[in-house]
Amino acid sequence: MTINENNSETPRLKPVLSMWEALAGALGANGPAAVTALYFTSLAGLVGGSMMLDILLAWLIYMAMTVVVYDWSKEVAAAHPWTVIQRKGFNSALAAYFAGWTYWAYYLTGSVGFAVLGLSSFIYLLIPKAPSWLWIPVALAIIAETSILAYLGIKPSNKYILYTGLYMEVPFLIITALILIIMAGPRNSILPFTAEPVNNNWILILTTMIFGITTFGGMNQVIPLAEETIDPKRNVPRALVAIAIILGVAIMLNGYAQEVIYGINEMTQYSQLPDPGVIVYGKYLGIIGAALLIAFVVNSFNSSALAFFNNEVRMAFGLARDGVIFPKRFIRLNKYGVPGDAIIFQAVLNAVIAIAAGIALGPLWGGVWLITFNAVFMALNHLLAAIGIARYRHRHGGFGIIRHIIVPAIVVGALAAFIVFSVYPAPPPPITYAPYAAFIWIIIGIIAYYVEKRKKPEAIAKLGLFSV
Repeated sequence: MTINENNSETPRLKPVLSMWEALAGALGANGPAAVTALYFTSLAGLVGGSMMLDILLAWLIYMAMTVVVYDWSKEVAAAHPWTVIQRKGFNSALAAYFAGWTYWAYYLTGSVGFAVLGLSSFIYLLIPKAPSWLWIPVALAIIAETSILAYLGIKPSNKYILYTGLYMEVPFLIITALILIIMAGPRNSILPFTAEPVNNNWILILTTMIFGITTFGGMNQVIPLAEETIDPKRNVPRALVAIAIILGVAIMLNGYAQEVIYGINEMTQYSQLPDPGVIVYGKYLGIIGAALLIAFVVNSFNSSALAFFNNEVRMAFGLARDGVIFPKRFIRLNKYGVPGDAIIFQAVLNAVIAIAAGIALGPLWGGVWLITFNAVFMALNHLLAAIGIARYRHRHGGFGIIRHIIVPAIVVGALAAFIVFSVYPAPPPPITYAPYAAFIWIIIGIIAYYVEKRKKPEAIAKLGLFSV
């Protein structure tokens, strides 16, 4: 069942985004410049010269996840898409509630953990002697700026990401990567895409590859904007394909360039650098190259904060519209056509969580803790979406062996491993308990579902049925 988009009693967000403007939401959420400057370090430390093999395999896994989301994007267009996906896939209000409860938390902690605290931590790599409290006004400034942009409407938000990200940041990453590759000359090799640098230890490759999935963590974040996209069931699938290719080329090309220019056999040393991307750019592309990378890293974090913030607001709007979790006032649209009350609430909540996590663990580890916490939600929802699309296509037609058995099996297997490896072997302190906190959040959500089911049976019965 789908609620008719023309139902005057069902408020909906106005479709104003082109395909490329919708795509910008995923580009911003992923933060490619931030990834290339900072995120290669952990993989390099784990697998050394086989870093690119891990990244390639992770991209292929994410492509399988994208195939699933692509299929769902032809069926679902709503501000809270994961709620609708799980409702359609399992015909279950509990599954829909689970998706809303966990993916809202995913967007919230993604905005705060990766973007806000990530940028707040980045200043200490640039200015090691900066005052210990400086991250607080930086974090609050990012939240204030992104909240204002979000309040002014989704189109100016995504145009900002489109112009600074797709038209400037991505070309910069690709062009500089090609320059580094040319400079590397005879050092270019296929070795980074093999297991030879780790003595063909495929167990190590496969277990660490799971963590490489976070390198492409924003790739599917087009679908929360489907309700605001023109002709969403045509443009959102196209945007998903385009962003998968764009991010794959930009990130993998840049990662390969940094590895071969620095030295395939020196990647363990690379992983120990405080800011390897900036250091590599400074050494081989000079102060201008390093300065431009720093500028794009800052922009990347800022764009990610904005993209995730817009997504968490829309999830809150969609759930409030369905009458669960959030108050009805969150469906009120301001003069710019966006849920103003929800934006104000989320801005305050983001600030509280950012300050609390930063004070408790420091901005760096506070951000890592939140990212580890939310990764469980991403994995579980994509896993369920993969199972759900097979069930849905089997019931409603369009079933295919490759798309609905083989691809979902790959996704389920990879993400099940991802979840297992999030708790065993246990991550180092202080993030040891972050996955367990995620499971506690899930338990609280299940309890909340049954409470709301008793109090609001009609709302629960209709949960996840709205799609335009």
